[in-house]
Amino acid sequence: MSFEAHIEQIIDSMPSLSVTVAKILQITEDPASTANDLNQVITLDPVLTGKVLRLVNSAYYSLSNHVTSIVKAIVMLGINTIKNLAVSTAVLGTMGSIKQQKKGLNMDGFWRHSLAVGVTAKLIAIRMNVDSRMRDEYFISGLLHDVGKIVLNQQFPDPYLDCICESDRRQVPSWKVEQEQFGMDHAHVGALVAKKWKLSGPLAESIAYHHTPLDCGADARQVVYTVSVANAFCVLNETGFSGSRYTEEIPDTVATRLSLKEEELYSLQERIDEELEKASVFLKVAEKGG
Repeated sequence: MSFEAHIEQIIDSMPSLSVTVAKILQITEDPASTANDLNQVITLDPVLTGKVLRLVNSAYYSLSNHVTSIVKAIVMLGINTIKNLAVSTAVLGTMGSIKQQKKGLNMDGFWRHSLAVGVTAKLIAIRMNVDSRMRDEYFISGLLHDVGKIVLNQQFPDPYLDCICESDRRQVPSWKVEQEQFGMDHAHVGALVAKKWKLSGPLAESIAYHHTPLDCGADARQVVYTVSVANAFCVLNETGFSGSRYTEEIPDTVATRLSLKEEELYSLQERIDEELEKASVFLKVAEKGG
């Protein structure tokens, strides 16, 4: 059996996202859907309702009034944001339930890096004047971009630790060593996970192409480019540790598309640190299960 076939078999045996989340994705992909359609699905799942409301009322959003209903949350934040909150907490809950080996990735460092990429991507989106109701697309795409690493770390702890060490020794990005070691990298594995969970759009493409942004589809380009830049910035600044201290150069096409200069990124560092603490609520909500 090839390594890819083996990985596909492993991913196929992973738990699916809940029926509720599947319905949420279906509803939000239909342009004719309404806030009420989304509300009816989410409120049938008390655990998910609790998670979404905890996030909405957290310091991450800093809303002036306490929100007690999904309908009000949808009105205030928009369908896309509520969809992202529901999907991200479901994914985090599922990935967090996967028992991790002691070797390989340090999971605290991994999740800090993931949060930092999400926060940085969102701050770049704000700088680009992205509509406020679309900014969480950037955050969630950054937060979940490295999910493929969790599978590799859990299933192949010794070889994956070797990848991390070899990346450090040769001073090359870990995904290139993964390709040599496994015949595929964590982005490819993550894309298979996204397919299993029926994730699509910029989120799925950010998982698949954050190291090769020029390969993504036109509709997802701005989000994927942003996540790619945010990831490179957080790796170079060692905000958390996702298994690699080295990253590829950002293609000129990406920098041109985002109209972003390196010094502008560094000027965001203080805000990144502040927002990182606020965003940590995403992990706490997923861990506590409601």
